[in-house]
Amino acid sequence: MGPLTRRRYWVDIEGATRAPEDVATEWRDHLADHAPKWLAWFRGLDHPVPPVRQGDRLWIQMVGVRRGRVVIEHVDALGFRARTLRLHPDAGTSDFRVYPGEQPGRMVLQVESLMRTNSAFDRLAYILGVHAAQRRCWELTLTSVARFAGGRIESRGHESLEMPHMAHSYTLPDLPDVRIGSTSETVS
Repeated sequence: MGPLTRRRYWVDIEGATRAPEDVATEWRDHLADHAPKWLAWFRGLDHPVPPVRQGDRLWIQMVGVRRGRVVIEHVDALGFRARTLRLHPDAGTSDFRVYPGEQPGRMVLQVESLMRTNSAFDRLAYILGVHAAQRRCWELTLTSVARFAGGRIESRGHESLEMPHMAHSYTLPDLPDVRIGSTSETVS
């Protein structure tokens, strides 16, 4: 329902004391700790989190009143992507990514969502204020992850763009066939 919306939120970090890969792992495994619980409370559906692995499903309580579920559809060394599941107010994906800078200690943390609302009610709610709650949620989450990375925030920003067709700025490699609710790891 409604246009496809790309929302991007980012922080530029200078003087980070942790490696980009360590920041990405921390962010994925502890998303529930970095997100402000009053805006987005995450918990695992398939097992307690952390860790969060590809194929895991997460339950989200949003702004205290709305519920949604996502599945982690991709994990790599510098980020992860979540896809919304049935009954989530939006249909689409959110990419959580660490972009290493050219100099040591520099990196960009970014949340990029490509979503379309699932109903006229959800579209109206987004227009009337949910967009501000989403922005605040991801700004606070990025600030928390930046604190873990060390260094200082050099700059931050956000943008929102509505179009009929769009793609993420990060293109995933071919996805393995992972059943929702299962992991791609083997247990020994």
